Amino acid sequence: MEVTSELLKTWLDGLLCGEFIEDEPLQSDDQELYAIGLRLQQLSKQINVLKDYATNIANGNLNVQFPPRNHYLSGGLKELHTNLLHLIWKVEQITRGNYKQSIDFMGQISEAFNQMAQVLAKRNLQLTQSQYILEIILSFADISLFVLKRENGELLQARENLNNYSRIEDMPTVTAQLTRQLQARIASMQELEEQWQLYSPENDKWYMVNSMPGVWGNNEDAYFHVLNNISETIVLNKRLQHAMYRDTKFPAYNQLYAVEYINGLIQSRSPFVVCYFDLDDFKMINDRKGHDEGDRYILNFINIVDGVIRSHDVFCRVGGDEFLLILSGITSGGAERIIKRMVEKTEHLNRQKNYDIPLSFSYGIETINYNPYSLKPCTTQACEDKQCGTPQCIIRRADYKMYEQKRKKS
Repeated sequence: MEVTSELLKTWLDGLLCGEFIEDEPLQSDDQELYAIGLRLQQLSKQINVLKDYATNIANGNLNVQFPPRNHYLSGGLKELHTNLLHLIWKVEQITRGNYKQSIDFMGQISEAFNQMAQVLAKRNLQLTQSQYILEIILSFADISLFVLKRENGELLQARENLNNYSRIEDMPTVTAQLTRQLQARIASMQELEEQWQLYSPENDKWYMVNSMPGVWGNNEDAYFHVLNNISETIVLNKRLQHAMYRDTKFPAYNQLYAVEYINGLIQSRSPFVVCYFDLDDFKMINDRKGHDEGDRYILNFINIVDGVIRSHDVFCRVGGDEFLLILSGITSGGAERIIKRMVEKTEHLNRQKNYDIPLSFSYGIETINYNPYSLKPCTTQACEDKQCGTPQCIIRRADYKMYEQKRKKS
């Protein structure tokens, strides 16, 4: 190829645009032009090697071979390549748990890396301390720890009563059943619940489960489930709830339970009937026969009610001789039929006991039917229209109807 001034200019323009000069034999009578042509070919080769090398580095291929020693154009890239390889080694040390790593040869990257290493070291220390504290807690409290693989629920580790397990087959029956219950619950949850309750039929115990994501062993994503036996708390709460909702003297619920139960029926928009009862001449019974005999009258009335109502009906004592019967899913006609049986049983009891002051009662019925009856918020107008939807107002309307009946008797 003949070297001319025009050819050299074309080659220079091509190099500036990233083009490669073909390595062809040159000839020229002008020795100076010939020498420049040879050097431009050599420069093109150097640039091409640099370009390939830079592309590999940019794509993260750090296994690429270093250019030859006499390739001076790639000096800065070689240094960057070396630093990146050293940085990767530092990162690998951190992944193996060696957080005492730092670099000082990459400017802002060094600052970010060192800060990251310090944060990881601090968190690892906190995790180690937390695991130590957890070990102490598990040693003394009625608490169990289950670690399950996040991906498929596979058991990684379980600790209960100072015993460690890594296989379900090695566990006691109760512990194995708890593990399977945890696996089934996690498989059915779209999102991990942080706190929930679990009942174990194997040992008839309740557990409070605190669940959290974490990393176990060789950086395996896992769920940590800490189980705290709350059976005694559950039993105590049931006893307290029973005491809170039951009458202190007679086998019946109290007014607090009546209000909450009616409120639940209102919220569920279930039709129901509230019957308000008052024993007739009860003051006369107490005055003439004494309070013990008055209590027997009340117990006789309660037994009569228990003998005619359904298992899911609710009977409450709301005063000395005043009672509420709450009947769900029933019409006023159905309520009247129940009360008619109560009257018949009361008359039968009076014939048996031959009471000089017979047991009798007055009652009022308030029916809540959501089709088409619609309850309204408690306002003066709603109360006047007898459509107020609070439990207290519903009870008050039944009470009013009971006193209307009582006045008609007197």
